[in-house]
Amino acid sequence: MKTYLLDKYLKKYTRMSERELAHQVKSNLWFTPVLYVLFSMILLSVTLNGDLNYGMGNKMISYFAVDYELTLSLLSVLTAATLTITIFTFNLVLVVFTTFSGQFSPRILKNFISSKATQRVLGIFTGSFIYVLLSLFFLNKRITEYYFAVPITATFLAIFSMATFIFFINHAVAWLQVNQLTDDMKKEALGIVKGTLKDELDSYKVKDFNDTDADIRNGKGLQIKAGTPGYIQLVDFISMIEEAKKDDIMMRFEHTIGSYVFESTPLLTYWKKHEMKIDEDKYLAFFSVRKKQTEVQDIEFSINKLVEVAIRALGNYDPKTATTAIYQVSEVLVSISLVTDFSNYLADDENNLRLLLQKRDFNHYLYNGLGYIRHYAKDNVIVSTDILKALDLMAKSLNPRDYQSVWDFAIHTALGFENLFLFEQDSQQFYLALYNLATTTNNQKDYEKFLKKM
Repeated sequence: MKTYLLDKYLKKYTRMSERELAHQVKSNLWFTPVLYVLFSMILLSVTLNGDLNYGMGNKMISYFAVDYELTLSLLSVLTAATLTITIFTFNLVLVVFTTFSGQFSPRILKNFISSKATQRVLGIFTGSFIYVLLSLFFLNKRITEYYFAVPITATFLAIFSMATFIFFINHAVAWLQVNQLTDDMKKEALGIVKGTLKDELDSYKVKDFNDTDADIRNGKGLQIKAGTPGYIQLVDFISMIEEAKKDDIMMRFEHTIGSYVFESTPLLTYWKKHEMKIDEDKYLAFFSVRKKQTEVQDIEFSINKLVEVAIRALGNYDPKTATTAIYQVSEVLVSISLVTDFSNYLADDENNLRLLLQKRDFNHYLYNGLGYIRHYAKDNVIVSTDILKALDLMAKSLNPRDYQSVWDFAIHTALGFENLFLFEQDSQQFYLALYNLATTTNNQKDYEKFLKKM
């Protein structure tokens, strides 16, 4: 049974792509501590070899040499102390997890786990504990009476662990600050935008291509079903385009990354101009369908974590946190507008259409980013005014192509506030923000028409 579970566990990782494996390793809490444990064992072998085989304790002057009894006592105390501080640190991690889940969102816990600081701190504690424990086990009075390398190293590791513990408390407190939290999530989202929309797909996206297969696409295509239920986590677009070129076929994606599919759900529809059999399993291998969503390529999932922070803040009567999250979402939307032309056609190096993606324009990302927040802030004039201010700030940096989308979103936001202004200053600030946006997007005439309707 144990062999079966181990084999199943190993197969899970061997089937992952390099990108998926890197994300999985980064988001797991065990990988970095294992590396530190291995390093501590190497360090242990070096120090024990120095004391037991080369007699470093006997060669040192009496001031630096430590006898067997003192070394034994020192390692015994440090073993218990290091274990205590390690357990306390893990307990602190659980407290942070609980706070994150209740106050913000359970989906952002992975950000704390994948933090290099968190993983390194746990690695240092675990490695130090393993070092002092094994050192205690290998002490041998019959080989040598005095030690130097082992007690000195153990003492240094104890001091280093204490300094690391102080750092970790500061790190946990800093992570619970909203500005730090949302900024890290924003950077994660910006990285996905750059990695997926720009670096990976932009070189294949086209608007004009050799559309010699238009008649074929109008016919009924062949479908490739998912075969496994779950979320579409990752798609190897580049390899798929190369294989489609070799097989001389054109494909259409029926779903987007982040969509949930059933076992019988069609993932791809393809058209071919020949009677040769297509290896459909080959194309299924380019998809990663798992039980949960991840941020590897899923831009909307990454944005949604910021959206959840804003919505939770509105429910907790914390408008400042909501506003911070709104501006972070807006910055991600600006990046999306600037790095892509929203073409859903992917062509090969000969400009022949190979992949047809689901259509996603700026309206889609704008609604998924700020639409949900707008819905929950519909009775909060101050936060809604901040949404308009964020839209104006966005418009000053957006591709002019997306001005109209921002303006339409703002008008629909304003339509729900005819009778909700309790104070005149609320009304003034709200319409001032709307006017500034109209000026930025060159919609002054539409703004005047809107005021007349009101």
